[in-house]
Amino acid sequence: MSIKSFLSIVILFGVLGCFTKSFASSTPLVNLTTSEQLASSILTVPEGAVQADLDSFPNLHPMVVHFPIALLILAVILQLIQLFTLNRTMDWVILLTIGTGFIGAYAAGNWVHPHTEGLTETAKNILEQHDKYADWTLWTSALAAVLKVVSLFWVKLKRGFEIAVFIVMAFSAYSVLQAGHYGAQLVYLEGVGPQGKYLSDEHEEEHSEGAGHSH
Repeated sequence: MSIKSFLSIVILFGVLGCFTKSFASSTPLVNLTTSEQLASSILTVPEGAVQADLDSFPNLHPMVVHFPIALLILAVILQLIQLFTLNRTMDWVILLTIGTGFIGAYAAGNWVHPHTEGLTETAKNILEQHDKYADWTLWTSALAAVLKVVSLFWVKLKRGFEIAVFIVMAFSAYSVLQAGHYGAQLVYLEGVGPQGKYLSDEHEEEHSEGAGHSH
């Protein structure tokens, strides 16, 4: 299989993966377990230790989300440079950057996205905006990756097309910055997340769901 075909298949599967979020109906935003129980059940750092284990964190979303933020911003900067250089090697670098940025955004928004409960009305509204811009980030970064594949293999080094790619990447970077802004509001102003506050116990939920399926 040629590199061209392989990359096209990878990007296609990535874009199709976006649909799982749109059609999934089994993951509610608000769960029934109490955040106080989760906060009290979180593993603490052993006395005398400095570095916590991954199991000590209530959720891994904050650890993952910084990668797509950095990568999508870097991608739009590189694409801006590409408008003037029209360098084929740069195209490959941009594709790698935007592709991994999309994968990171998908992971942050689906695999490690925290489940919340007991939010105030203000926090709910902020979370709604956060999720909206996160969705926009996911779709636009996927579209930008597809356009970059087209740029590499079909519309080669055409400045007009590269401008279109830049516009999509710029919107993706804007969206991820907005999602990060609302995420920071949730954590630092509304107190959602630190020490497991307002987060449901996903491990207990998965256990209960598994028990239910076993009957």
